[in-house]
Amino acid sequence: MRLLPFLATVCLSPLALAPLSFAQNPPYPANATFFTGDPPSLVKAATPDSAVDWPSSRYYFTFNLPTTSGESLGKVTITPQPNPQTIVFVLNKTEAFQGTERQKGKKLTVKSTTLDPKSQAITVTFANPVPPGTTFTVVLETVRNPSLEGSYLFTIQAFPSGTDPIGIDLGVGTFTFQRRF
Repeated sequence: MRLLPFLATVCLSPLALAPLSFAQNPPYPANATFFTGDPPSLVKAATPDSAVDWPSSRYYFTFNLPTTSGESLGKVTITPQPNPQTIVFVLNKTEAFQGTERQKGKKLTVKSTTLDPKSQAITVTFANPVPPGTTFTVVLETVRNPSLEGSYLFTIQAFPSGTDPIGIDLGVGTFTFQRRF
């Protein structure tokens, strides 16, 4: 029975008696806000003006925040990916409303629309959080559509209202531009 002394040595070693510590700093602030229920979703990204060089084109991003979402939505971020050409937006013309492009409802007040100069991410922050159970649309206006044909991709994130919100990726909105003649 040589196994018993071995087990006693292993079980009584200082390492075996030391409390296990898994304390690590979380990758987010201690008071961060998350979506805890069903997350929001990107319903559609569309533009009625898909011709290249079309002036003052409007891009519609429609979202759904389910009634089973635990939090209201505070802001969305729309980030252009490496596209064939940079699209310039007129940020002070950003709009938001309940409903869809074809069924506009009550206007939502946009507190601010900002552009990150490095990533080109456009952040649309709402004056009042968008409550669960809401389908809503954010409209960005351009100076003009790109002059180069092709598909242009935008990654979308949504952030809950609250302190130190942690965003959730909603996917990619795609716009395809082509010559009409």
